[in-house]
Amino acid sequence: MSFPVLLGVADSTTKDFSEEEYKSWSGSQKVFQHYKKSISTLLDFLGMKNETLSSEITDFVSIEAASLGKGGYGHTVRIANELGYTGMKAHVIDLGGASVTGAIGQARTILVDNPDAVVLVAAADIPKSAFRQVSDLKMVNETVCHPEFELDNGATLIAMYGLMMKRMMFEDGITLDDLKEITQKFRSNAIGNPRAFYYGQEITEKQMSRPISDPYPTPMIAIVTDHGFATILVSEKKAEEWKLKGLIRKDLKPLHLVGASHAAHSEYFILKGGFDSPSRNSAERLFAQSGYQREEVDYAWIYDCFPGQVIQQSAQYFKLGKKDVVNALKNSSLKLSNGKQIPINQMGGILNYQAAMSISAATGLVDIAVQYGLYAQSADIGKVPAHSPKISLLGGNGGIDSINSIALFSSERPSSDRKSRSPELSPLTLNKPGADIGEEGTVWSSTTVNMNPGFSWKPPYSLALVKLGEDRFVLANIHEKDGTIRKSGDELQYDRTRVKIEKEGRRWKALLL
Repeated sequence: MSFPVLLGVADSTTKDFSEEEYKSWSGSQKVFQHYKKSISTLLDFLGMKNETLSSEITDFVSIEAASLGKGGYGHTVRIANELGYTGMKAHVIDLGGASVTGAIGQARTILVDNPDAVVLVAAADIPKSAFRQVSDLKMVNETVCHPEFELDNGATLIAMYGLMMKRMMFEDGITLDDLKEITQKFRSNAIGNPRAFYYGQEITEKQMSRPISDPYPTPMIAIVTDHGFATILVSEKKAEEWKLKGLIRKDLKPLHLVGASHAAHSEYFILKGGFDSPSRNSAERLFAQSGYQREEVDYAWIYDCFPGQVIQQSAQYFKLGKKDVVNALKNSSLKLSNGKQIPINQMGGILNYQAAMSISAATGLVDIAVQYGLYAQSADIGKVPAHSPKISLLGGNGGIDSINSIALFSSERPSSDRKSRSPELSPLTLNKPGADIGEEGTVWSSTTVNMNPGFSWKPPYSLALVKLGEDRFVLANIHEKDGTIRKSGDELQYDRTRVKIEKEGRRWKALLL
């Protein structure tokens, strides 16, 4: 069997263009220029001519720019035509933040089916250019929050992640100081990288002391930047043929893509109820399919839109205890079940490097490529520790754990004795949202919302996930016995504070008993 291999990775940021020219471009022009720049840089790195790629390409996998608000299959075709590529198959991936790893998985599927395929994976998004005002967060909230069971209660994207983290802190003994240490460590990984968004910028105590939604201040929330990336995948046989023909550099050492998978859960937080995640199943499918074991991984990039996500997904990918994960993450590492210590997110993750909304995991693809000497702009990133891993894992998350994509890379060709097995999957259940008026329950998690632009109430206000009978959940605002809304959830006791559910219009109220 000829395994799929990745030849190299390049990316583009606003730093690759003149500031004056960049400002003059429309949104569509910016997206196109990021595509063009990333692909051009990649081809230069590979020693490949654009005319060669134009004649050899069979498949183009792209990801629509969420910031442009466009829809439809035509995005890939339009971009390809503008780049001068025709005659290939066009594929568009839409898995939110999980799209990049999903696109890599799509390339693998294509190459397993047709080893003669030449697959270009490229994409760009410009959220920082498109979203210029704080009020645009209102649009993000309206996109990710359920219009009936979340939005009217003042839910926000950050508040949802806050609820997940607060329950994790309660169940696993994780502290705010733990989160601060992890955040500081990830910043230190990126601070000396000139291509990083936070190049040279230390986190201040003032920034850490102002949570937007408990427990998350701005340094613990993923940045949003304009970003593009490109990579080419072919079979190992094709790569060797190209070397012999002089179509690419003879000293190139492609990276084997030995597995890819993804799993999806509900789009909305409230429908997941108790914070169920698809990451456990996506990892289980990956390792079962590939024949590799978790303990063989030498390096990993884990999606870190918030510290809570890198904790949860690390634990579920590698079947580890969350408190153990927290202690390891303070050194930007993980300790696997066999005692092996592996580094992760050496470029600082999406909390610090570059991360466009629809292609945020491109940050991880760059990070992985750096470890294998396959990043086209390695001279521009300062000193990033290179660990020469044999096996690396790349994760991607589609938002509030709705979609999870994952891929596995190897510096060596998999041996013939690698055998796939049946995955041991965990059921993902759906919550039945809503409640009966007067129904009683207990506070399961809570957060204090300190910022929600465009909402009718002035923050702060409390938001809680209430557990009802039969493992059902409802999102509600906490109200005192006299009916006034509670501004903070600090004194609520999880699994103990009792409330009675009422409704006001479409807003759910939890009255303290």
